[in-house]
Amino acid sequence: MRRINLPLILDTFFAGICAFLLFFTALRYYTKNVIIALVFGIAACLLFGALGFLYISKKQNKSLLLSRDEKAKKQLSLHLSLSSDQYVKNLFKQCFESAKIRGKRLICGEQSYFFNFKMQPLSEDDAAAVIKYKTNGEKVIFCVKSSPEAAALCENFAIKLIGIDEVYPLLKQKNLLPEKYVYEGPEKISFFKKIKLRFTRRLCAPLFWSGLSLLALSYFTFFSIYYIISGGIMLILAAVVLVIN
Repeated sequence: MRRINLPLILDTFFAGICAFLLFFTALRYYTKNVIIALVFGIAACLLFGALGFLYISKKQNKSLLLSRDEKAKKQLSLHLSLSSDQYVKNLFKQCFESAKIRGKRLICGEQSYFFNFKMQPLSEDDAAAVIKYKTNGEKVIFCVKSSPEAAALCENFAIKLIGIDEVYPLLKQKNLLPEKYVYEGPEKISFFKKIKLRFTRRLCAPLFWSGLSLLALSYFTFFSIYYIISGGIMLILAAVVLVIN
């Protein structure tokens, strides 16, 4: 079942309402004709609402893809950090043909792969431990990320660093991403809780004063029903926001 994109709906609705209010108010003032103002106001609401929907949805989709990759990388980083050394070596052995496990490293051709997955950046001490390791050929360290000092030290000793930004696409390409992570992440927030989080107590005062002002204006305008309805909705929302928070 596809989830309801509440932020997109609310932002689109807000853009449409703003366009409607602007066109309706301006045309009603200049033409003195409520019907014309209403027609053009609705047309503007639909037009700008649709444009807002297309722009926001495109922007959200791009951000969603990036955030999903970042979330997957963080989950993979924690998973590899919490996994045993043997699990990690067996996992990466499947990535390289003719790779063999030998002690703490993985040998593939002339390269020796070392694994240092932890949530903290690779330190100079971690790099020094690999430097002291006697082996022929190129040395490669797989890690989540490295400190600038460790990266500079590895560069001086011709050691290649492969961070999580390269590890994730490598495992994904080989279909070796874990089906179940050691830690799946925090519990998902329910739909109603998400709604509650968007309506904070900070909205209470602006909604209250805006609603009160609209109700007050309804006594001095010809089209009072709009001010009464809008003001009433704002006052109700202010009360609801105050109660649920």
